Amino acid sequence: MGKVTAKYQITIPPQIRKELGIVPGMTVDIKKEGNRYLLQVNTLEGIRTKWRGRFKDRISSDQYLENIRGSV
Repeated sequence: MGKVTAKYQITIPPQIRKELGIVPGMTVDIKKEGNRYLLQVNTLEGIRTKWRGRFKDRISSDQYLENIRGSV
């Protein structure tokens, strides 16, 4: 059984996360069908599509963070 926090966040039990392939960064949607609610998991392909082409200039992630944050 899942748990709802004070901020109305839902904890998905580990066995369900594993079965559905849910990993950090994935998005899920809750849809109503009749008198039931369904959890719809957006696939990893959705995450890849979101980030595809972000690093076209082939810089390292450290260099990218330095570019957007400034050097320390």
